[in-house]
Amino acid sequence: MLAELALRALTPAAPMARKLGLLREGIALWSRGRRQRKAWEPHQARCRAIIAEVAAALPRRRKAVALGSGPVRDIPLEALCASFEQVVLVDIVHLPLLRLKLWRQAKVSLLSRDLTGTMAWLAGEADGRQDPLADLANDDSVDLVVSANLLSQLAWPVADWLEDNPARAAALPDNLPARCIAWHLADLARFKGYVCLISDVEMVERDRAGTIHDRLDLMYGVELPKEDESWLWPVAPFGEAERDREYVHKVCAWRRFGRS
Repeated sequence: MLAELALRALTPAAPMARKLGLLREGIALWSRGRRQRKAWEPHQARCRAIIAEVAAALPRRRKAVALGSGPVRDIPLEALCASFEQVVLVDIVHLPLLRLKLWRQAKVSLLSRDLTGTMAWLAGEADGRQDPLADLANDDSVDLVVSANLLSQLAWPVADWLEDNPARAAALPDNLPARCIAWHLADLARFKGYVCLISDVEMVERDRAGTIHDRLDLMYGVELPKEDESWLWPVAPFGEAERDREYVHKVCAWRRFGRS
């Protein structure tokens, strides 16, 4: 608890990022990942392996961009640094622990960016969505784009904020959370380089007898192409959120998203 409070005080974050709970969630993700290291590692290791394999097969390796980089547990950072000239980590917040870890990594740069493109719109400071990736999508040196465990995280903070701010929500599209997911997919399609997409797409709540009590579409109805592979990620094992409930996510991977 003290570590989380310290991180909340020390981590730079835009006011709207704090209102959306993105700083709080980033810290909670770091903390939960530490508690559930054993349960999460198979998922994280598989993410790293897929990304490393995709990177190794590229004809050129100049710049790699990781969108929604978080604490970088699911990104093979060492492998990317060894094979690319530049590595750009993009997220709404970067915790001080990550900044400290990377301060001697000359190849790595951190970019703070609202990847939904909607924060100014929600705050009433813009008339619509702002393009979050225009500069990177127009950079011809980007040979690899990784979106790992980000897609599902774009919608729910917006959905929660709209529910808590009904007056402002009345002036915004009803399906804005789903649009955030669809926009990110469209953003990925704009890159000239190769795109590796990994995302959890469904959450299942189960009891100890294996009975399913709830099933949640994390994509808000947005359709995705057939994945290359999928697996289960025990995000909240028994005892993490509830004593007799576990929350398991289905994760899908597209090694070369948008390419046949």
